[in-house]
Amino acid sequence: MQQFEIVLKNEKTRLYNQLSWLIIILHSIVFLYLSLFSTTRGSRVAGITTLILLAFFFFLSHYFKKPKWLAGFHPFFFTLMTGWILMEQYWLTIIPFAFDIFNAITERKLVTLFSNKIISYPSFPAKKIEWNEVSNIILKDGLLTIDFKNNKIIQQHIEESSNPVNEKEFNDFCKQQLDFASGPRLKTNDS
Repeated sequence: MQQFEIVLKNEKTRLYNQLSWLIIILHSIVFLYLSLFSTTRGSRVAGITTLILLAFFFFLSHYFKKPKWLAGFHPFFFTLMTGWILMEQYWLTIIPFAFDIFNAITERKLVTLFSNKIISYPSFPAKKIEWNEVSNIILKDGLLTIDFKNNKIIQQHIEESSNPVNEKEFNDFCKQQLDFASGPRLKTNDS
């Protein structure tokens, strides 16, 4: 069974990363404030420990080649959650927890799978598209276009570096699948 995997560019990665850093910085400021001005020794120790761990992860991620175990923002958000738990502010763990989940969803690889039976599009949740729902699919100059029969259209740039796809082979495959999905066509006589 022939199939194609096309990785789409995640055009909003930079925005997601900036938002994650903003959340981390805001929480760090709160931890700094609590470690300096808290009246309880436990809160001060938890705040200082959290800030030291955040600085350690920042140092690792920016001054060394990113270690494989340092996967994105997860260590930062986990450290923030742990800090809030140590301070017994359980309800404040919701914010870094939600952003950790949100970050995992947005940082995933956007793989579109084209098989003989179905097209799997990487929306959230993943969308299964039948070939008979589509009127045309074209890959040209790094731009994937999926034209639906109900006049909806999806256009996205692809990551050409991750898995190069031969445009002619892909377009021929899609044309063949679309012809097969539309069923036999009646021939007309031109006489």
